[in-house]
Amino acid sequence: MAKNKNKKEGLQLEKIEKYEKKGFFVIYGKMAHKRFGFLVNNRLKLFEELHAPLRKGDIPLNLGAYVSAMIMTTLIAGAVSLVVSIILVPLFLGPLINSIVSPNSKPDALFNLGLIIIISILSAVMTFIVFWLYPAFKAGERSRKINLALTNAVNTMATIAGTGVPPAVIFWSLVEFRRYGEVSRESEKILNDIENFGLDLVQALQRAANRSPSPLFSELLWKMIATIRTGGNLKEYLYLEGNRLMEIERMKTEAAIESIGLLAEAYVTALVVGPVFIIIMTTIMGIMGTPMSQVNLINNLVVYFGLPIGYALFIIAVDQVAPKR
Repeated sequence: MAKNKNKKEGLQLEKIEKYEKKGFFVIYGKMAHKRFGFLVNNRLKLFEELHAPLRKGDIPLNLGAYVSAMIMTTLIAGAVSLVVSIILVPLFLGPLINSIVSPNSKPDALFNLGLIIIISILSAVMTFIVFWLYPAFKAGERSRKINLALTNAVNTMATIAGTGVPPAVIFWSLVEFRRYGEVSRESEKILNDIENFGLDLVQALQRAANRSPSPLFSELLWKMIATIRTGGNLKEYLYLEGNRLMEIERMKTEAAIESIGLLAEAYVTALVVGPVFIIIMTTIMGIMGTPMSQVNLINNLVVYFGLPIGYALFIIAVDQVAPKR
């Protein structure tokens, strides 16, 4: 009996997922799956780790369609970069790179051919990597947005719970307000599971907790499930949870301020003092007899590659640790 019940619930959840994917299916992913589905369908186990990030990132593609889109886009990026590099490398890109790497020689056909192949392969590989990392990035972005709105949302939930309304009405209120962003979106999914697919509140909360990208929101839902099942005071729990989330937010803000201070010191050391020190040292090396080609190579690498990469990494690091509002 229990086995048949579990099987029935599994089929029900599968029907729900199929409906959601059909409602949000992207034309590009569908087209890619038609072209490359025969290659992908039997090899989905190789990409199984993408399944959870796709769900948590709220990406409207199933695993097969997403992998097909990834493969097709990788091939297109490689082909386009091949055509573009065939045109641009002989014109100016080859001489430009050759002037940085080897200023005293002119680029030949073999150098240009190697550069064309490298650019094409790098473009394809980078496209594949971006597709591979995007679901996790999207899930992380949604988690951040949920965490930002969660404290205010929980306080609103506590206020509504104090009126004695059923728990489902609390999530209705979050959907109607719409100012809680991804929290409202998750609440809408919970109500959709209840109203359109016949799940009870506990089942809908369990499903939402499993698919949520935010550990804080998942924890909140699991504790709500425990409170509802044991007949506890939902209003009191939500008030306590709101206070706990405010304390967590305060601690994160303090940690972010300390991290920004460390990044500022690293910026001055690595991107201000460091390049000046390297240029002075290479100048002294040139005076002492080091070939100027080597001196120019080091300086060009620092100026044209080291500094831009360093600035980009610094901007990304600051964006990651800075408090978001």
